[in-house]
Amino acid sequence: LPSLAVAGLVGAVAVVALLNVPQQVRAAPADPAPEAGVQVEGVGTASGRPDILRVTIGVETSAENVDEALTAADEAARRVLAALRVADVPERDVQTVNVSVWPRHGHEGEEITGYTARHDLLVTLRSVDQAGETIAEVVEAGGNAARVQSLAYALENDEAQQEQARAQAFADARRKAEQYAELAGRELGDLVWVNEQVTPSGPIPYAADSAAGGEAVPLAPGSTTVTVTAAVRWSLR
Repeated sequence: LPSLAVAGLVGAVAVVALLNVPQQVRAAPADPAPEAGVQVEGVGTASGRPDILRVTIGVETSAENVDEALTAADEAARRVLAALRVADVPERDVQTVNVSVWPRHGHEGEEITGYTARHDLLVTLRSVDQAGETIAEVVEAGGNAARVQSLAYALENDEAQQEQARAQAFADARRKAEQYAELAGRELGDLVWVNEQVTPSGPIPYAADSAAGGEAVPLAPGSTTVTVTAAVRWSLR
């Protein structure tokens, strides 16, 4: 029994000794210090004269029943399409965007007194200078049923304007970065990254009411503007 007691005591002492051994703790590696740099935004713009005009032309007719309303709208739409062909507007530039019919109600709001039908066409006119004359001819062909819903000028291809605006944006960013480097007593280092945002040209809405008569619709294309914003970072040395 004494020997067993001694053995137990030795074991207990060994456990205590192990518990008291200092544990080696390793610190997590520190994040590398961020490289000194400067981040700025530059803005550039470039304008161009619109080279296309998108116009929504519709026809709207009313009748006592659905068939008559739709038939009248179809006939008016065919006249509009024929006028567009005479004006040398390609079929690819004419798209049907809406065909609808709805009931008309009396003053009480319950009794149906007739129906109204509507066709809308989205037309792209590439001869901007002749657009007013073309619209007038098309509306005249549609007669009292014709409606001009909206006009929007745009640049079909604004790559040249984007390149010009991009060069301005980068130059603007570099000028700002060089100023910050000078204020900090440093020199501008290598380019780190560039992030670009382009605000494309148009469309420029042009309010339009229903037109009638054969005179050309007076239009003013104006200009469209492309904006490029460049966020740029350089290192400092």
